[in-house]
Amino acid sequence: MAEISIAVRLDSIPGVRPNAASLRRALSQARAMGASSVEICGRGLIDVSELSDTGVRTLRKILDDLSLQVASIRFPTLHGFDRVEDLDRRIDATKQAMRTAYRLGAPLVVNQIGPVPKPPQSTQSSGSASGSSPMVVGEMPPEGLSMEQAAAWASSMARASGLGASGAVDTGTNGAGPRGGSRSGGAEAVDPRWDTMRSVLEDLGRFGARVGAFFAAETGTEPGEYLAKLIDTSAESYIAVALNPGQLIINRHSVSDAIAALGDRIRIVNAVDGVVDLSAGRGVAVPVGQGTADFPSLLGQLEDIPYRGPFVVGRPEMPAATAVNELVQSVNYLKNL
Repeated sequence: MAEISIAVRLDSIPGVRPNAASLRRALSQARAMGASSVEICGRGLIDVSELSDTGVRTLRKILDDLSLQVASIRFPTLHGFDRVEDLDRRIDATKQAMRTAYRLGAPLVVNQIGPVPKPPQSTQSSGSASGSSPMVVGEMPPEGLSMEQAAAWASSMARASGLGASGAVDTGTNGAGPRGGSRSGGAEAVDPRWDTMRSVLEDLGRFGARVGAFFAAETGTEPGEYLAKLIDTSAESYIAVALNPGQLIINRHSVSDAIAALGDRIRIVNAVDGVVDLSAGRGVAVPVGQGTADFPSLLGQLEDIPYRGPFVVGRPEMPAATAVNELVQSVNYLKNL
């Protein structure tokens, strides 16, 4: 396998604050750990909705000085895209994060989209939800492109598809999801959350094709097959996937099956491990290599895609006293595979 590209989740480094001096120290630590890129939290660490041009230039200068790139911007929202309350606000905020991601040279904005319901039985991974004529499923740009090349690719695809300048989601007025009906194939009842989430991803996919930075849906709350079908039933769905093995394990889903279903949609891997605590009846995230994720097998399966994206080390709520050691051990573990 090619050399693994490592990114560090910046907000997992203890003591990092949203100012230039603190960010420089944290970025220097990430570089010293052997990382070539970082994942930046667009909420708690850097408010991407308020990042000025001066702030962008300052941050890019620090990154350039340390030979680091931004692998992704993590942009958590209070609720997922399955809830219609304040949905437009969450979509607009996500789009702003995507604009900022492009300005920072980051190809992806990562977030969990909420629990994906079971797909309608008539849903086909290569066609429409109604089972009628197949849709042309949107492809992600080839890996390895520069941001400028990816933007040019996205622009050409948008023109070829005849995409308009808008693409807003109609969430309806009664909480039942977007217009277009709640049934598939004329008979089967469809969970309204399915149609709502599908429309949101279509909207974000089209937007990503225009701005040159794409949305990546993080795995975890549902089987990988559900997420794959949700993405692939949408035309012009330029949506990537952030694979999180730990979250899949915590929610008792198969990592291997998720990789098989999602394939080359996977553009970033959150290197998080997990175990199911049977006595407590819940799953917990643990340091890489200390859970039940079979990372050697996982890497082999990703190699077959082939996957060439980064592996992001760091997890939420890491103990401050041991966080740095855990990050270093995670980097070394992955590089030694």
